[in-house]
Amino acid sequence: MRKLFVWSVVCLFAAVMVSLAALGGSTSRADNLTQEGCMNQWLFNGLWRVDVTAVEPYMNGSQQTGWQVTEVWRNGTNGQLSPSDSQIQDQTLELGSGAITAKESSIGALSMGSVGNNSFAPAGQYTYKQIFYSNTLDPSNKPKGLLITFNGTVLAQLNKPHFSTPKYNFHFNLGCVATGAAAQAQGGSNQVAATDGCLNQWMSNGIWKMRVTAIGPNPVGAAPKDQFGWLVTQTWVNATNRGILTDGLNDQGTKFVQTHVTDEFLVTQSGNNASSANAVGGLRLTNKPGYDWPPGSDYTFSQLFVWSPFDATDAPVRLLVTFDDKTQNALPGLPHYKKPADFRIDLTCTK
Repeated sequence: MRKLFVWSVVCLFAAVMVSLAALGGSTSRADNLTQEGCMNQWLFNGLWRVDVTAVEPYMNGSQQTGWQVTEVWRNGTNGQLSPSDSQIQDQTLELGSGAITAKESSIGALSMGSVGNNSFAPAGQYTYKQIFYSNTLDPSNKPKGLLITFNGTVLAQLNKPHFSTPKYNFHFNLGCVATGAAAQAQGGSNQVAATDGCLNQWMSNGIWKMRVTAIGPNPVGAAPKDQFGWLVTQTWVNATNRGILTDGLNDQGTKFVQTHVTDEFLVTQSGNNASSANAVGGLRLTNKPGYDWPPGSDYTFSQLFVWSPFDATDAPVRLLVTFDDKTQNALPGLPHYKKPADFRIDLTCTK
């Protein structure tokens, strides 16, 4: 009888150890804040749609020093937003044994900053490679999962867009690839209502008239290998019979009144987008000499768009110009926008 009892305990212990081993090797995250997915599957938390498309070695010459994960992010809202606005936290790459966090190294922190600080256009997309670097990397210790987290507690206290689900964190099992309906679910983003146009075509919304006349490399004349941005040359005109400003302020009493211009976004062939806010000085429309815009006055400038990592072969195809028409049109006695107020300019056609 004693032998039978001992044997039963041994069997039970072995079963428990097998279960623990299975749990230790699992890439599942059983908590109330995280939703699960596979590679090539969109996950959505009401603000951000994220998809993981590739996991590759990160090389320093002939030596592997980390892993790089290709992530596609989409702004799932109808307003301008950055992941830092949503309180994004450090990403974690789970390995067969142990884990690497993105911010363990300066290069990992830099790549996280490229997405975290990127101002996404409404429904805008950004694709980048998140680097996980380790001085003691074992290439045979393969990635198993990717965890992307946000501080939902802090976000709930801020005047920023909030998550629509309590499971706002994302966990991707890198050992599975979605197919069929799972690969297509939640992948869309709302299209921004805007007036469409082409290069050299005047656009107007009742307050501002503007057109894009040229697009070229930054620095001017740089070869693709030396290029680190794009310059979009444009002319703006005050189309009202009032003195106006570009922002939400007034000047000289009410001689020059607000119009709530918000931002410009350059969209590339791959679907990536970059905000004018990424460049030092932001939207250069505000640099007009004298600041004020008398009726009929105009200003021509070249807007810089930069992002990292920059790929000069990913050519720009659209410029989205946005205005806060909701706020502006609620103000009595001021010029109001015709709808749609925003402009979507196709940089591949000319008028």
